Amino acid sequence: MRLSYRAALLAVLSCTSPSALANDEDEIVVTAVARPTPTENLPAAVTVIDADAARARGEVTLDQALANVPGVQAPRTGPLGQQASIFSGGFESNHTLVLFDGVRIDDPSTPEGLFDAGQDLLGGAHRIEVVQGPLSAIYGSGALGGAINIVPRRGGDDLHARLEAAAGSFGTIMAGFGADGALGPLRFAVSIEGLATDGYDIVPERIASHSGEADGAEISTAMGLFDYAVSDALAFDLLLRRREARADYDPGFFGNIGENPEAEIKQNDTSLWRLGATWRASEDLTLRLSGGALDADRVTADAGLIGDEYHGERRFADFNATWRRGTWTVLAGAQTEDETIDAVSFGSPVVGAQEHWGAYIVAQGAAGSLDFTGAARVDDFEGFGGQTTWRVGASQTLGDGARIYAAFGTSYRAPSLYERFVPFFGAAGLKPEQAQSWEIGGDVRVRAFGRDDGLEFSGLYRASEIEDLIGFFGFSYANVDKAEIRFAEARAAARPLDWLTVQMSYANTDARDVSSGQPLQRRPRHAWSAHVEAERGPFSAEVSWRQVGARLDTIYDDLGFFSGTGRVAAYDVVRASASWAVNDGVRLYLAGDNLLDETYEPVNGFAGAPASLLAGIRVTH
Repeated sequence: MRLSYRAALLAVLSCTSPSALANDEDEIVVTAVARPTPTENLPAAVTVIDADAARARGEVTLDQALANVPGVQAPRTGPLGQQASIFSGGFESNHTLVLFDGVRIDDPSTPEGLFDAGQDLLGGAHRIEVVQGPLSAIYGSGALGGAINIVPRRGGDDLHARLEAAAGSFGTIMAGFGADGALGPLRFAVSIEGLATDGYDIVPERIASHSGEADGAEISTAMGLFDYAVSDALAFDLLLRRREARADYDPGFFGNIGENPEAEIKQNDTSLWRLGATWRASEDLTLRLSGGALDADRVTADAGLIGDEYHGERRFADFNATWRRGTWTVLAGAQTEDETIDAVSFGSPVVGAQEHWGAYIVAQGAAGSLDFTGAARVDDFEGFGGQTTWRVGASQTLGDGARIYAAFGTSYRAPSLYERFVPFFGAAGLKPEQAQSWEIGGDVRVRAFGRDDGLEFSGLYRASEIEDLIGFFGFSYANVDKAEIRFAEARAAARPLDWLTVQMSYANTDARDVSSGQPLQRRPRHAWSAHVEAERGPFSAEVSWRQVGARLDTIYDDLGFFSGTGRVAAYDVVRASASWAVNDGVRLYLAGDNLLDETYEPVNGFAGAPASLLAGIRVTH
C-alpha cells in the first residue's frame, strides 16, 4: 500500500535524543528504586540508552533502541512501524513493564496487555533506562522480567530548540521539532515527531504468496512536560503525551501468512496525561500526589471494513512520601487504578472493568561500603484478591572500581481484562502469574592504556521460576503452566585510545516449560553483540554486530501455512553509522542497517529488513 499523507508528515516535528549503552559508575538512574540512585549502589543489571546517541545511529523506534541491550530481544514483525514485543532475561513478552516517566503505558485492552515497542517513537525522550530482574515490589503487576522507563526531557534554565529531518530507504521520511527551557518559574519541554515509510513486503520471499507489495506505516508522537514552582517548597507538574500509529500488514486465513494488500492496523493510538504536586515539607521529608489517565485505541481494518477493535482506559492516582536521614532513604506510597475494556474481538463484544489498589515501601541505605535495598508491596484486585511481593538486595564495593551484588525477589502479572472477560474463552477466576528470582553479579574496572577505566568487565547469573502461567486449557484461558529460566550475561569493554571504545556482550538464556522440558518460544539460547565507537574532533562513527541464536518459534511453511513449532536458524545483523558536527549547532548523520543484506526472519513468517540507509540532519540552538 502507498501511504496517503507523507506530505503532511513533512510538517511534523520532534527532537529526541538517543545514545550509546552506558553503565558508568556515576550514572544516576531513577527506575530501579523509583528515585535517583547511582548505578553502583544498585543490586541489579542496569543499561542506560542515551536518546541522542541512539538517533545518531539511525534508531527511531523503541525496539531499535533496545536491540543491543544484553538479555533483551525485541523482534519486529516486518518493516519500521510494525509490531514488536519485548523479551527480557528470558521472560514472556508481557512480563516487562514499560513506563513513560514512571507511568505504565501498556495497553489495558489488548489480549495479553502487551506493549507494542515497534509503533512507539522516541519522541520527547532524553534517555531510556532498562532494569532487568523482578520489580513488582515497586511497580506491581507485569514487572517479572524488569522495567523499561522512557525518561523525558525536562526544561532547564537555558532555552534550547532542536529541529531534525531524515530520509532513507523504502521511502522513509522523518521530521521533528523540540524545545525546552524556562519562563520564570515555569520550566517546559515540548516535542512533536513524525515518521512515514512505504516499507517492504512483510511476507518473506520464500513464501509462495510473496508479491513484493510494500507494507508501510505512519507514526507520530507529541509530548509536553511542564513544571511550575510556586515556591522553593511547592511545585506542580503536568505531563501530556499522544501517540498515533497505523501500519499495513498481511494476515492470511485462520492465522496463516498471506498477501493482503488491503489489511491494516488502522489505528493504534494512546493518550496519556498526568498532573502532580510535590511539596518539600522539610529537609528530610518530601510528599508527592499525582493522578491521570491513559486511553488506548487499537483498530484493524480490511478493505475499509472494521475488524477487531480494542478500547482501553486506565485512571490512576498515587501518593508517596520520601524520607531521608543520613545515608538512608525510605519511599512509601499508595496508589489506585481503575481499568476498563470495551472491545470487539472476532465479532464478539468484550466488556469488563476492575479496580485495583496497592501500597508499597522501598528502603535504601549504606553501612560502610555495603549498600542495602529492600522493597515490599501489597496489591488488591477486584475479582481475584490480593498479591504480596518483595525484593531484597545488597551491593558491596571491593576497593576502587569493583563490586559484587546479589538480590532476591518475587513478582507477578495480573490476568488481563481480555483474558478474564472475552466471551467463550475468558475465565474471570484466573489467578495472577507468579515468579520468584534470585541473582548474583559483579563488575570491575581495570586500569589499562593509561586510563582508570581502560578495561571493564561485568557479569550476572539469574535463576527464576514462574507458576500459574496463563494459557489455553481446552477452549478457555486457565492457569496451566510452569516455567524455569536460567539466564547469564557477560559484558566487556576496552578503551585503548581516548577516542576509541570497543564493547562486547554475551547472553545465555535457558528458558523452559517445566512439564514438557521444551524451550520457550523466541528466547534464543545464545545472543552476542559487539560494537566499536570512535569519536575524534567533529567526527564520530560506530559499527555494531548482533547475532541472535537459534530458537524455538511458531513455524510457517513455504505456502504460508501454520505447521506447528520448530527450531529456526540464527541470524546476524551488522549496522554502521557516522556523524559530522558541521558546527556547534548542526550535525549530519548517516546510518546503515543490515549492511551485509542478510535474509532473515526475526519472527518466523515475517521478513527482516534488507540493507537500508537513513540520512539526517539535526539543528540545535
